[in-house]
Amino acid sequence: MVFSIESKVTEHELNGKCLSKLDQLHIEKEEKSMSKFFRIGVIVMFVASIMLSGCSTTTPATTGPATNVPVTTHYKFAWIMPDMFNPFWVYMRQGAEKAAQELRAKGIQVDIQQMAPIQTFNVEEQVAIFENAIQMKVDAIGICIIDQTAVITQVNKAVAAGIFVAALSTDIPNSNRTVFAGQDNKVVAQNVAQIAIDYNKKKGNYIILSGLTGNYISEERDAGFKAAIAANPDTKLLDMQPAEFNRAKGLEVMENMMQKYPSGQIQGVFTVNDEVALGAMEAIQASGRQNEIVVVGIDGNEDAAKAVKAGTMLATAADDPWMKGYVAVYNLVYKLQKDAKFQEKPEVKVTYVDKSNVDTYMTKFAEYGAYYKP
Repeated sequence: MVFSIESKVTEHELNGKCLSKLDQLHIEKEEKSMSKFFRIGVIVMFVASIMLSGCSTTTPATTGPATNVPVTTHYKFAWIMPDMFNPFWVYMRQGAEKAAQELRAKGIQVDIQQMAPIQTFNVEEQVAIFENAIQMKVDAIGICIIDQTAVITQVNKAVAAGIFVAALSTDIPNSNRTVFAGQDNKVVAQNVAQIAIDYNKKKGNYIILSGLTGNYISEERDAGFKAAIAANPDTKLLDMQPAEFNRAKGLEVMENMMQKYPSGQIQGVFTVNDEVALGAMEAIQASGRQNEIVVVGIDGNEDAAKAVKAGTMLATAADDPWMKGYVAVYNLVYKLQKDAKFQEKPEVKVTYVDKSNVDTYMTKFAEYGAYYKP
Protein backbone atom coordinates (compact mmCIF):
# COMPACT_ATOMS: atom_id res chain seq x y z
CA MET A 1 0.00 0.00 0.00
CA VAL A 2 1.32 3.45 -0.93
CA PHE A 3 1.29 6.06 1.83
CA SER A 4 1.18 9.81 1.38
CA ILE A 5 2.15 12.27 4.10
CA GLU A 6 -0.07 15.34 3.94
CA SER A 7 1.38 18.68 4.92
CA LYS A 8 -1.16 21.15 3.54
CA VAL A 9 -1.17 23.19 6.77
CA THR A 10 -4.96 23.37 6.95
CA GLU A 11 -6.98 23.53 10.13
CA HIS A 12 -9.16 20.53 9.33
CA GLU A 13 -6.08 18.32 8.83
CA LEU A 14 -4.22 19.31 11.98
CA ASN A 15 -5.09 18.42 15.55
CA GLY A 16 -4.20 19.53 19.05
CA LYS A 17 -0.60 20.63 19.08
CA CYS A 18 -0.59 21.44 15.35
CA LEU A 19 -3.71 23.60 15.52
CA SER A 20 -2.07 25.67 18.19
CA LYS A 21 0.87 26.29 15.89
CA LEU A 22 -1.45 27.32 13.06
CA ASP A 23 -3.28 29.80 15.26
CA GLN A 24 0.04 31.27 16.36
CA LEU A 25 1.16 31.61 12.76
CA HIS A 26 -2.02 33.42 11.71
CA ILE A 27 -1.63 35.82 14.64
CA GLU A 28 1.99 36.45 13.77
CA LYS A 29 1.13 36.96 10.06
CA GLU A 30 -1.34 39.66 11.02
CA GLU A 31 1.25 41.71 12.89
CA LYS A 32 1.96 44.56 10.51
CA SER A 33 5.28 45.31 12.13
CA MET A 34 6.70 41.85 11.38
CA SER A 35 9.65 42.04 9.01
CA LYS A 36 9.62 40.13 5.73
CA PHE A 37 12.65 38.09 6.77
CA PHE A 38 11.12 37.03 10.06
CA ARG A 39 7.78 36.17 8.45
CA ILE A 40 9.45 33.83 5.95
CA GLY A 41 11.45 32.31 8.78
CA VAL A 42 8.26 31.58 10.71
CA ILE A 43 6.76 29.84 7.66
CA VAL A 44 9.86 27.68 7.17
CA MET A 45 10.06 26.72 10.84
CA PHE A 46 6.32 26.00 10.97
CA VAL A 47 6.35 23.74 7.93
CA ALA A 48 9.47 21.99 9.23
CA SER A 49 7.90 21.45 12.65
CA ILE A 50 4.86 19.82 11.08
CA MET A 51 6.96 17.50 8.94
CA LEU A 52 9.36 16.52 11.68
CA SER A 53 7.23 16.48 14.83
CA GLY A 54 4.66 13.90 13.78
CA CYS A 55 1.85 16.41 13.36
CA SER A 56 1.50 15.61 9.66
CA THR A 57 -1.40 13.37 8.70
CA THR A 58 -0.38 9.99 7.31
CA THR A 59 -3.13 8.40 5.25
CA PRO A 60 -3.38 5.76 2.53
CA ALA A 61 -2.79 7.46 -0.79
CA THR A 62 -4.83 5.03 -2.85
CA THR A 63 -7.80 2.75 -2.57
CA GLY A 64 -6.28 0.21 -4.92
CA PRO A 65 -5.52 -3.40 -3.98
CA ALA A 66 -2.62 -4.13 -1.64
CA THR A 67 0.46 -5.74 -3.15
CA ASN A 68 2.78 -8.41 -1.79
CA VAL A 69 5.70 -7.16 -3.87
CA PRO A 70 8.50 -6.12 -1.48
CA VAL A 71 9.74 -2.54 -1.57
CA THR A 72 13.14 -2.39 -3.24
CA THR A 73 13.34 1.39 -3.63
CA HIS A 74 11.74 4.16 -1.57
CA TYR A 75 11.51 7.78 -2.72
CA LYS A 76 10.10 10.87 -1.02
CA PHE A 77 8.71 13.64 -3.22
CA ALA A 78 7.69 17.16 -2.17
CA TRP A 79 4.59 18.37 -4.04
CA ILE A 80 4.24 22.17 -3.88
CA MET A 81 1.08 23.94 -5.08
CA PRO A 82 0.08 27.64 -5.26
CA ASP A 83 -2.77 27.27 -2.76
CA MET A 84 -5.00 24.73 -1.04
CA PHE A 85 -8.33 25.46 -2.69
CA ASN A 86 -8.40 24.94 -6.46
CA PRO A 87 -9.65 21.45 -7.40
CA PHE A 88 -7.10 21.44 -10.22
CA TRP A 89 -4.37 20.63 -7.69
CA VAL A 90 -6.43 17.71 -6.40
CA TYR A 91 -6.75 16.28 -9.91
CA MET A 92 -3.01 16.63 -10.44
CA ARG A 93 -2.37 14.82 -7.18
CA GLN A 94 -4.77 12.03 -8.19
CA GLY A 95 -2.74 11.43 -11.33
CA ALA A 96 0.45 11.42 -9.28
CA GLU A 97 -1.00 8.86 -6.89
CA LYS A 98 -2.09 6.63 -9.77
CA ALA A 99 1.53 6.58 -10.92
CA ALA A 100 2.67 5.89 -7.34
CA GLN A 101 0.32 2.90 -7.08
CA GLU A 102 1.55 1.44 -10.36
CA LEU A 103 5.16 1.91 -9.29
CA ARG A 104 4.47 0.29 -5.91
CA ALA A 105 3.33 -2.85 -7.74
CA LYS A 106 6.85 -2.93 -9.20
CA GLY A 107 8.54 -2.58 -5.80
CA ILE A 108 9.09 1.20 -6.01
CA GLN A 109 7.44 3.20 -3.23
CA VAL A 110 6.87 6.92 -3.79
CA ASP A 111 5.61 8.99 -0.84
CA ILE A 112 4.15 12.32 -1.93
CA GLN A 113 4.21 15.11 0.64
CA GLN A 114 1.93 17.95 -0.46
CA MET A 115 2.46 21.54 0.66
CA ALA A 116 1.01 24.94 -0.20
CA PRO A 117 1.15 28.52 1.07
CA ILE A 118 -1.35 29.41 3.79
CA GLN A 119 -2.06 32.66 1.94
CA THR A 120 -3.37 31.95 -1.55
CA PHE A 121 -0.77 32.46 -4.31
CA ASN A 122 1.80 33.90 -1.88
CA VAL A 123 5.17 33.87 -3.64
CA GLU A 124 7.30 34.30 -0.52
CA GLU A 125 5.63 31.39 1.24
CA GLN A 126 6.03 29.12 -1.78
CA VAL A 127 9.73 29.97 -2.05
CA ALA A 128 10.18 29.30 1.68
CA ILE A 129 8.45 25.93 1.34
CA PHE A 130 10.70 25.04 -1.60
CA GLU A 131 13.79 25.96 0.42
CA ASN A 132 12.60 23.77 3.25
CA ALA A 133 12.03 20.84 0.89
CA ILE A 134 15.66 21.13 -0.17
CA GLN A 135 16.76 21.09 3.48
CA MET A 136 14.65 17.95 4.05
CA LYS A 137 16.72 16.26 1.32
CA VAL A 138 13.73 14.84 -0.52
CA ASP A 139 14.46 12.86 -3.65
CA ALA A 140 12.44 15.08 -6.00
CA ILE A 141 10.14 18.10 -6.04
CA GLY A 142 7.04 18.75 -8.13
CA ILE A 143 5.96 22.39 -8.20
CA CYS A 144 3.26 24.44 -9.87
CA ILE A 145 4.89 27.85 -9.66
CA ILE A 146 3.30 31.17 -8.78
CA ASP A 147 6.17 33.34 -10.07
CA GLN A 148 8.54 31.72 -12.55
CA THR A 149 11.44 34.04 -11.70
CA ALA A 150 11.15 33.72 -7.92
CA VAL A 151 12.15 30.06 -7.74
CA ILE A 152 14.90 29.83 -10.37
CA THR A 153 17.65 29.98 -7.74
CA GLN A 154 15.94 27.32 -5.63
CA VAL A 155 15.29 25.05 -8.62
CA ASN A 156 18.92 25.22 -9.70
CA LYS A 157 20.08 24.69 -6.11
CA ALA A 158 17.89 21.60 -5.78
CA VAL A 159 19.06 20.05 -9.05
CA ALA A 160 22.69 20.75 -8.15
CA ALA A 161 22.09 18.83 -4.90
CA GLY A 162 20.69 15.85 -6.83
CA ILE A 163 17.04 16.69 -6.14
CA PHE A 164 15.21 16.57 -9.46
CA VAL A 165 12.44 19.09 -10.14
CA ALA A 166 9.25 18.74 -12.19
CA ALA A 167 7.53 21.92 -13.36
CA LEU A 168 3.82 21.14 -13.19
CA SER A 169 1.44 22.83 -15.65
CA THR A 170 3.65 25.95 -15.90
CA ASP A 171 7.24 25.77 -17.09
CA ILE A 172 10.15 27.52 -15.36
CA PRO A 173 12.16 29.20 -18.13
CA ASN A 174 15.89 29.82 -17.66
CA SER A 175 16.12 27.18 -14.94
CA ASN A 176 17.63 23.70 -14.76
CA ARG A 177 14.29 22.04 -14.03
CA THR A 178 14.27 18.33 -14.87
CA VAL A 179 10.79 17.77 -16.30
CA PHE A 180 8.02 19.94 -17.68
CA ALA A 181 4.60 18.30 -17.44
CA GLY A 182 2.30 20.64 -19.32
CA GLN A 183 1.43 22.27 -22.62
CA ASP A 184 1.91 25.52 -24.49
CA ASN A 185 -0.48 27.73 -22.54
CA LYS A 186 -0.64 30.32 -25.29
CA VAL A 187 -1.87 27.76 -27.81
CA VAL A 188 -4.42 26.31 -25.38
CA ALA A 189 -5.83 29.76 -24.63
CA GLN A 190 -6.00 30.73 -28.29
CA ASN A 191 -7.85 27.54 -29.18
CA VAL A 192 -10.47 27.83 -26.45
CA ALA A 193 -11.02 31.51 -27.27
CA GLN A 194 -11.56 30.53 -30.89
CA ILE A 195 -14.42 28.26 -29.80
CA ALA A 196 -16.24 31.30 -28.40
CA ILE A 197 -15.44 33.37 -31.48
CA ASP A 198 -16.70 30.62 -33.82
CA TYR A 199 -19.89 30.35 -31.78
CA ASN A 200 -20.45 34.08 -32.40
CA LYS A 201 -19.83 33.64 -36.16
CA LYS A 202 -16.33 35.13 -35.88
CA LYS A 203 -17.64 38.48 -34.66
CA GLY A 204 -18.17 40.33 -31.39
CA ASN A 205 -16.61 42.14 -28.45
CA TYR A 206 -14.71 40.17 -25.85
CA ILE A 207 -13.36 40.58 -22.32
CA ILE A 208 -10.34 38.83 -20.82
CA LEU A 209 -10.43 37.94 -17.14
CA SER A 210 -6.79 37.30 -16.37
CA GLY A 211 -4.97 35.86 -13.35
CA LEU A 212 -2.29 37.86 -11.57
CA THR A 213 -0.03 40.62 -12.87
CA GLY A 214 3.44 39.22 -13.52
CA ASN A 215 2.31 35.60 -13.29
CA TYR A 216 3.78 33.54 -16.13
CA ILE A 217 0.75 31.37 -16.87
CA SER A 218 -1.47 34.49 -16.84
CA GLU A 219 0.79 36.18 -19.35
CA GLU A 220 0.90 33.13 -21.62
CA ARG A 221 -2.86 32.68 -21.61
CA ASP A 222 -3.50 36.39 -22.09
CA ALA A 223 -1.21 36.26 -25.13
CA GLY A 224 -3.22 33.35 -26.51
CA PHE A 225 -6.53 35.16 -26.03
CA LYS A 226 -5.14 38.23 -27.76
CA ALA A 227 -3.83 36.08 -30.62
CA ALA A 228 -7.35 34.75 -31.19
CA ILE A 229 -8.69 38.30 -31.40
CA ALA A 230 -5.90 39.29 -33.78
CA ALA A 231 -6.70 36.34 -36.04
CA ASN A 232 -10.34 37.39 -36.39
CA PRO A 233 -10.66 40.90 -37.84
CA ASP A 234 -14.35 41.29 -36.98
CA THR A 235 -13.70 40.84 -33.26
CA LYS A 236 -12.56 43.37 -30.67
CA LEU A 237 -10.87 43.13 -27.27
CA LEU A 238 -13.13 45.33 -25.20
CA ASP A 239 -11.40 45.12 -21.83
CA MET A 240 -9.03 43.07 -19.71
CA GLN A 241 -8.87 42.81 -15.90
CA PRO A 242 -7.12 40.52 -13.37
CA ALA A 243 -9.36 38.10 -11.46
CA GLU A 244 -6.70 36.38 -9.34
CA PHE A 245 -7.54 32.81 -10.40
CA ASN A 246 -10.52 32.56 -8.01
CA ARG A 247 -14.28 32.35 -8.35
CA ALA A 248 -15.23 35.19 -5.99
CA LYS A 249 -12.98 37.64 -7.81
CA GLY A 250 -14.26 36.43 -11.17
CA LEU A 251 -17.79 37.23 -10.06
CA GLU A 252 -16.80 40.66 -8.73
CA VAL A 253 -14.84 41.70 -11.81
CA MET A 254 -17.54 40.47 -14.18
CA GLU A 255 -20.19 42.45 -12.29
CA ASN A 256 -18.04 45.56 -12.77
CA MET A 257 -17.56 44.81 -16.47
CA MET A 258 -21.30 44.49 -17.05
CA GLN A 259 -21.92 47.80 -15.32
CA LYS A 260 -19.28 49.39 -17.51
CA TYR A 261 -20.57 47.77 -20.71
CA PRO A 262 -24.39 47.66 -20.86
CA SER A 263 -26.50 44.99 -22.54
CA GLY A 264 -25.44 44.14 -26.08
CA GLN A 265 -21.85 45.35 -25.77
CA ILE A 266 -20.20 42.07 -24.61
CA GLN A 267 -20.47 38.87 -26.62
CA GLY A 268 -17.90 36.68 -24.88
CA VAL A 269 -15.53 36.27 -21.93
CA PHE A 270 -12.16 34.49 -22.02
CA THR A 271 -11.04 33.44 -18.54
CA VAL A 272 -7.64 32.41 -17.21
CA ASN A 273 -9.09 29.33 -15.50
CA ASP A 274 -12.37 27.60 -14.72
CA GLU A 275 -12.72 29.05 -11.24
CA VAL A 276 -12.78 32.57 -12.70
CA ALA A 277 -15.12 31.35 -15.46
CA LEU A 278 -17.58 30.00 -12.91
CA GLY A 279 -17.59 33.28 -11.02
CA ALA A 280 -18.11 35.25 -14.22
CA MET A 281 -20.89 32.90 -15.26
CA GLU A 282 -22.67 33.42 -11.93
CA ALA A 283 -22.54 37.18 -12.38
CA ILE A 284 -23.83 36.93 -15.94
CA GLN A 285 -26.75 34.72 -14.93
CA ALA A 286 -27.67 37.03 -12.04
CA SER A 287 -27.81 39.94 -14.49
CA GLY A 288 -30.04 38.05 -16.92
CA ARG A 289 -27.51 38.43 -19.75
CA GLN A 290 -26.72 34.73 -20.22
CA ASN A 291 -28.27 34.69 -23.69
CA GLU A 292 -25.91 37.37 -25.00
CA ILE A 293 -22.56 36.49 -23.34
CA VAL A 294 -20.69 33.18 -23.69
CA VAL A 295 -17.93 32.10 -21.31
CA VAL A 296 -14.95 29.81 -21.89
CA GLY A 297 -12.37 28.66 -19.36
CA ILE A 298 -9.28 26.52 -18.91
CA ASP A 299 -8.60 23.52 -16.62
CA GLY A 300 -11.50 21.12 -17.09
CA ASN A 301 -12.67 21.28 -13.45
CA GLU A 302 -15.71 19.22 -12.49
CA ASP A 303 -17.94 22.25 -11.78
CA ALA A 304 -16.99 23.67 -15.17
CA ALA A 305 -17.80 20.38 -16.89
CA LYS A 306 -21.19 20.35 -15.17
CA ALA A 307 -21.78 23.93 -16.36
CA VAL A 308 -20.90 22.92 -19.93
CA LYS A 309 -23.34 20.00 -19.69
CA ALA A 310 -26.02 22.35 -18.35
CA GLY A 311 -25.39 24.81 -21.17
CA THR A 312 -24.41 27.71 -18.90
CA MET A 313 -20.76 27.63 -19.96
CA LEU A 314 -19.74 27.19 -23.59
CA ALA A 315 -16.49 25.26 -23.23
CA THR A 316 -13.43 24.51 -21.12
CA ALA A 317 -9.95 23.52 -22.22
CA ALA A 318 -9.26 20.42 -20.13
CA ASP A 319 -5.48 20.39 -20.03
CA ASP A 320 -5.41 17.04 -18.23
CA PRO A 321 -4.11 17.75 -14.73
CA TRP A 322 -4.29 14.03 -13.99
CA MET A 323 -1.80 13.23 -16.73
CA LYS A 324 0.45 16.09 -15.63
CA GLY A 325 0.81 14.54 -12.20
CA TYR A 326 1.08 11.04 -13.64
CA VAL A 327 3.88 11.71 -16.13
CA ALA A 328 5.73 13.95 -13.68
CA VAL A 329 6.02 11.16 -11.09
CA TYR A 330 7.03 8.58 -13.66
CA ASN A 331 9.68 10.75 -15.26
CA LEU A 332 11.15 11.86 -11.93
CA VAL A 333 11.51 8.17 -11.05
CA TYR A 334 13.00 7.43 -14.46
CA LYS A 335 15.53 10.22 -13.92
CA LEU A 336 16.41 8.97 -10.43
CA GLN A 337 16.94 5.47 -11.80
CA LYS A 338 18.77 6.63 -14.93
CA ASP A 339 16.14 4.88 -17.01
CA ALA A 340 16.25 5.41 -20.79
CA LYS A 341 12.48 5.95 -20.77
CA PHE A 342 12.96 9.41 -19.21
CA GLN A 343 11.40 12.31 -21.13
CA GLU A 344 12.08 15.94 -20.32
CA LYS A 345 8.79 17.06 -21.90
CA PRO A 346 6.34 14.16 -21.90
CA GLU A 347 3.22 14.67 -24.00
CA VAL A 348 0.09 15.86 -22.19
CA LYS A 349 -2.89 16.27 -24.49
CA VAL A 350 -5.68 18.84 -24.20
CA THR A 351 -9.39 18.05 -24.57
CA TYR A 352 -11.63 20.94 -25.54
CA VAL A 353 -14.81 20.06 -23.68
CA ASP A 354 -18.16 21.18 -25.03
CA LYS A 355 -21.63 19.63 -25.12
CA SER A 356 -20.55 17.10 -27.74
CA ASN A 357 -18.02 15.30 -25.51
CA VAL A 358 -18.74 16.41 -21.94
CA ASP A 359 -20.38 13.13 -20.87
CA THR A 360 -17.34 11.10 -21.87
CA TYR A 361 -15.01 13.59 -20.23
CA MET A 362 -16.88 13.54 -16.92
CA THR A 363 -16.13 9.85 -16.38
CA LYS A 364 -12.56 10.86 -15.47
CA PHE A 365 -13.57 12.35 -12.13
CA ALA A 366 -14.72 9.02 -10.71
CA GLU A 367 -11.89 7.11 -12.37
CA TYR A 368 -9.10 9.22 -10.84
CA GLY A 369 -10.96 9.95 -7.62
CA ALA A 370 -10.29 6.34 -6.62
CA TYR A 371 -6.58 7.13 -6.25
CA TYR A 372 -6.73 10.07 -3.86
CA LYS A 373 -9.29 12.09 -1.90
CA PRO A 374 -8.20 15.15 0.13
